[in-house]
Amino acid sequence: MKEKERLIIEAAMKLFARKGVSSTSIQEITNACGIPKGSFYFYFKSKDELLIKLLEQFFSQLKKKTEQIGANYEDPKERFIKQLSVQLKEFLAHKEIFITQMHENLKENNEKIDSLLQNLRNDFFYFLTNNLKNIYGKSIDKYIADVNIIVQGIFFSFIQFLIFENRVRVDEEKLAKYILQTADDLVKGMLAKQNDPIIPAEIMTKMFNHSQSPSHPLNILNEIKEMSRSIIDDGQLNITIEVLEAEITAEKPRTPVIKGMLSNLHEYPELRYLANQLADYFQIK
Repeated sequence: MKEKERLIIEAAMKLFARKGVSSTSIQEITNACGIPKGSFYFYFKSKDELLIKLLEQFFSQLKKKTEQIGANYEDPKERFIKQLSVQLKEFLAHKEIFITQMHENLKENNEKIDSLLQNLRNDFFYFLTNNLKNIYGKSIDKYIADVNIIVQGIFFSFIQFLIFENRVRVDEEKLAKYILQTADDLVKGMLAKQNDPIIPAEIMTKMFNHSQSPSHPLNILNEIKEMSRSIIDDGQLNITIEVLEAEITAEKPRTPVIKGMLSNLHEYPELRYLANQLADYFQIK
């Protein structure tokens, strides 16, 4: 990213949070950057395109950092705490984006922004679902939607409070541990009482369009391909990816072959988290 493009995005974030997107002019953005208005159009065709770039950049970095930190931890609880603390840090460090989303209907009349925000919701839903299942096992299947909704509520309520109460500071990892401890108590109580769930798990899955979700194996494989571009190796990684793709798209995928290829992916720390997602999908231990 060029320096002027970065300056425009940073200035726009602050102005959008303070005034709103619709009330912020391109002239105000370029004035805040100290550049001529004409320079704006060298990088962006419109204010909407700038907003889309801003959101894409944030969501991409959020996902990348979450996956990278997850690859370093095998224990599901420790991995979840580290990933959740990274997400807390990113939201709090980019509070302008959160404020802008709260104050304006960003998706109105813009299908691209609507799609971006829906993808974020899907990503977070499946991020929580996969982690909760890894931590609590099949016993939580019945209550996965209820627990997911409650944990999301706790997570975003703390973010909202910390953003608007600037005097309060917390350690993100400590807060992540607290959220997990609360989830522990919640799940323990649900399993002990065995009441019917408020939201059946299958309803939540349908709402988030599982066929296009981040946990679909082809989507995970595409992420592996993208990350593999920055990995230098002797060609074995490309072979592993090709074999995986052939098995995933086969009419009857061979679990032992997939398991062997996932073992190969574990040789690359930055790919372990994605390999674990594929293992979960194919129920490989």
